Amino acid sequence: MPSKKSAPNRALAKAIRFERERQGYAQESFAKHAGMDRSYIGAIERGEFNVTLDTLVKIADGLGTTVAELCQRAEV
Repeated sequence: MPSKKSAPNRALAKAIRFERERQGYAQESFAKHAGMDRSYIGAIERGEFNVTLDTLVKIADGLGTTVAELCQRAEV
C-alpha cells in the first residue's frame, strides 16, 4: 500500500509544526486552543492526512496566521 505522505503533505506538516513550536505550543495545548483532537494534530503534523480546507483554516486561525502563509512556508 503506498504511503499517504506525499511531498506536499510532508511540507505542509513541517510548516504547521514549525509555526506551532515557534509560538511555544505543545501539541496538546495547541489542539485544545484550536478546538481539535491532539492525536489528529499529531497525524496532520506527520503528513498522514490530506487535510480539508476547513481543517487547514482552523489550524491557521489557531496559529494566528493564514492558509496562504502556511502554504508559502511549505512552498506548495
